[in-house]
Amino acid sequence: MDFLDRLFEIEDAFCATKECRETFLGAVREALRFHYENCSAYGRLCDNGGFNPEELKSEEDFPRIPHIMVNAFKWYTLQSVPDDEIAFEFTSSGTSGQKSHILWDEESKRRQSMMREKIMKSLGLVSENKVNYLVFAYSPEVSGKKGAAYAQQMYTTFAPAAEKFFAIRADGSGVPFFDVEGAIEKLNEFASSDIPARLIGFPAFIHETLEEMKGKGIKLALPAESLVITAGGWKDKEEKKIPIEVFREELSGLLGIGEDRMRDVYGFVEHGVPYVTCSKGHFHVPIYSRAYARKPGSLEVLDYGEKGLLHVISPYNLAQPALSVLSTDYVRIRKGCGCGIETDYIELAGRAGVKKHQGCAITATELLKK
Repeated sequence: MDFLDRLFEIEDAFCATKECRETFLGAVREALRFHYENCSAYGRLCDNGGFNPEELKSEEDFPRIPHIMVNAFKWYTLQSVPDDEIAFEFTSSGTSGQKSHILWDEESKRRQSMMREKIMKSLGLVSENKVNYLVFAYSPEVSGKKGAAYAQQMYTTFAPAAEKFFAIRADGSGVPFFDVEGAIEKLNEFASSDIPARLIGFPAFIHETLEEMKGKGIKLALPAESLVITAGGWKDKEEKKIPIEVFREELSGLLGIGEDRMRDVYGFVEHGVPYVTCSKGHFHVPIYSRAYARKPGSLEVLDYGEKGLLHVISPYNLAQPALSVLSTDYVRIRKGCGCGIETDYIELAGRAGVKKHQGCAITATELLKK
């Protein structure tokens, strides 16, 4: 896997040079051939669609790669390596609903970790200085195999921890609960420290905490260089979702965090690539993936600015054929961000269908009802 290895040696996660694009093309070609030869179901999908891996000649051919609908991972266990090479398994939902089964071998996990780290480093969000973490997500003892919980915990690895507090943790009986009072107490402690704080996790829980602070008349100023990284979306708390501008005003007004220190992460476990907002609030496509908006029904590739279903391609995972995935999210693909990053960016535009594509944040936000 020469090109695949070279892809993850690129330091700039948003490299847009011809050489970087050719490396990505080679990596996709290698992964496509691997899945075609090692996963019979995906091989049949390619054959039935009249597409042979040798037909992948240029970037223009990417949309032709046979895709798997994201929901298929809920109903079928698809893999391209033997069982004894599967090292990690994640699920996309909580205790209710059909779960996607996402598989990694050791090398795929390593590539995913490298990808996340280089994206964060390229955005200037990696620090060697200690920080205090307040994680609005599941603590390790109650996270199980939830993919989003794993990802959120990974965002506590980009600066060494002075202290780490999980707001969703086990009570005396081992049942997970949202400790909003404990979160406010920690924010008070962190505000009186010289060490920067990093708030990580579900925005619904952060918003709930801010609402509790407002109700109690609490206003704090976290140390300079503090950072907020939200991930996982609002899920079934959409009715309480507030505009991003209002959310940022709350964070600034109640915690003293500047807007350039607020970042959001978009992604889904079936695809595995994290999309982190730049300083302008845009989800740029890194060198490890490509993104398209496809017209529902015909699956025509739409032009910049047109609303369609998100189709993403990434070669990092050789354990299962999640190379080309069609999601249930509506997006617009845009270009020309003023932050200095040259790659396209994804603008989210809602979810398709009458039933939401559920993730593990569904179970998490149920705790807000208690």
